[in-house]
Amino acid sequence: MMQRQSLSGFLLGAALAGAGCTAPEQPGLIAITGGLVYPVTSEPIPGGTVLIRDGKIEAVGGDVAVPRGARVVDASGMSVIPGIIETHSHMGFKVLNLPATGTNNNELASPINAHVRALDGLDSNDPAFAIALAGGVTTQNVTTGSRSPNSGQAALVKMRGGTIGDMLFGHAGMKMAIRATTPYPGFPETEDEVFELLRGALEAAQDYLEQLAAHHADPAANPRPPRNLTHEALGKVLTREWVLGIHSHSEAQMRHAMQLKRLFDLDAYIHHGSATNILAEELAELEMPVSYGPILPFDGRENEELEGPVRLAELGGLVAFHQDHPDGHQYFLRHTASMFVRRGMPPEEALKALTWNGARIFHIEDRVGSLEPGKDADVVLLRGDDPLAYEALVERVFVDGVEVLHRAAGYNVFGDRVAEGW
Repeated sequence: MMQRQSLSGFLLGAALAGAGCTAPEQPGLIAITGGLVYPVTSEPIPGGTVLIRDGKIEAVGGDVAVPRGARVVDASGMSVIPGIIETHSHMGFKVLNLPATGTNNNELASPINAHVRALDGLDSNDPAFAIALAGGVTTQNVTTGSRSPNSGQAALVKMRGGTIGDMLFGHAGMKMAIRATTPYPGFPETEDEVFELLRGALEAAQDYLEQLAAHHADPAANPRPPRNLTHEALGKVLTREWVLGIHSHSEAQMRHAMQLKRLFDLDAYIHHGSATNILAEELAELEMPVSYGPILPFDGRENEELEGPVRLAELGGLVAFHQDHPDGHQYFLRHTASMFVRRGMPPEEALKALTWNGARIFHIEDRVGSLEPGKDADVVLLRGDDPLAYEALVERVFVDGVEVLHRAAGYNVFGDRVAEGW
């Protein structure tokens, strides 16, 4: 908090001295002016203004009047976009440069762990949060691992700094994985067995919900079933209160994931989705989003699998990108988007895959994902007028209307100076 206050004071003094302004600055009132504004849900605005009041976007446009007392942020020569939403990460679990922490995001005592919460194990001191922020990420889905078929509940965090409690933004649903790993006691050994286990767990949760409903309808005739936290959590998936992310790479794995969605009418999306190029038409028909990645630094643009997200977007399907920390760092997210542009994805669709589409997957599009009045003031300023250009370094970032990164001032709310080039 001291860092935020000291930066705010420095910028306030500089602004007043430079402008010779006598009007007192109104706390929480910020006007980002002069940049090429990409609202994402509408056409770009040259020389646009984003007006922020008390952590929310008040106005966006080319003719927005700047109120007296507003702190003016000159974005001339920059592009202005919504904060990037990364749809799959293990940041805070697999702490950067500490390999031993890699086991923290997998509960291996049982293959079904719907009651386990990512929130309870995250470390906000992971230095990778500073890197993600420097890459323009403002919201992130931090999920449990994929070694168990059902590893638990994910969490949405914002890059505000402080403790995980300070960063917590919301619930990110449940994680499952169609993956046969090195067998642990009681774990399925084939992908078909994984599918049957997950189907059985959902059917058991369905039966539990029916018993609860019968009890509430007639308590005298139907005793309340013993409380089961696993069934309760899976029940929120069955009632579509929670979204379900399913780890699946190959065609066979993805088909199992798609079948789970069909069988139980789930609000489900796919993590990774390497076979999207084979299944794009079926995914679009099923209305099943794909969080695609990680890509860089592993794949080149000649990889034919990259055609999958391009085709899915053409068909009206929902595609988002992720780097799956620590497999790839978040600086590559925008580079990933530019790779898909080179494969034929329209630039506006690639930018949506970084922002708006992730918000839609988690049903938080009323809060984040685009620059529109009433939404959280999560705003990223990048060098140049093309936010997907390789050389478009992130210069400044605001989260909930608070400046959390200022490259020129060497300031990052997570406390680490951003290395040049990141």
